[in-house]
Amino acid sequence: MNFEGKIALVTGASRGIGRAIAETLAARGAKVIGTATSENGAQAISDYLGANGKGLMLNVTDPASIESVLEKIRAEFGEVDILVNNAGITRDNLLMRMKDEEWNDIIETNLSSVFRLSKAVMRAMMKKRHGRIITIGSVVVPWEMAVRPTTLRRKRA
Repeated sequence: MNFEGKIALVTGASRGIGRAIAETLAARGAKVIGTATSENGAQAISDYLGANGKGLMLNVTDPASIESVLEKIRAEFGEVDILVNNAGITRDNLLMRMKDEEWNDIIETNLSSVFRLSKAVMRAMMKKRHGRIITIGSVVVPWEMAVRPTTLRRKRA
């Protein structure tokens, strides 16, 4: 596939699956904006993307951070054509030991952020009558529910 002229936003692009997706989209012609939770991570993304994109710091749990990043993208690149919701966390803990704040962090990062980011880019996609939203899930789901109850909940949600 050729993504020439497309603008792609990939969350959690500093390593792993997110990095591989960002590199693949860039290699196929897209301008890629990859996000990380730290300035160092964002710089690492900028370094590996080079002229094919940019890394930005984003807190996917913060609506103001999402809006700020989208404003930067619009100003520099234009509207997002492809959104890859890849950011995710886990707190490997038994359910009976898990604190409410751990649970809330997981839900905000892995579930609520998908809603917020998708909603934020959808209007422009609908106006253009074109766009793609891809949400990455985990392959860990069927494995040891007693240890990873949050993974199961978010992937089934």
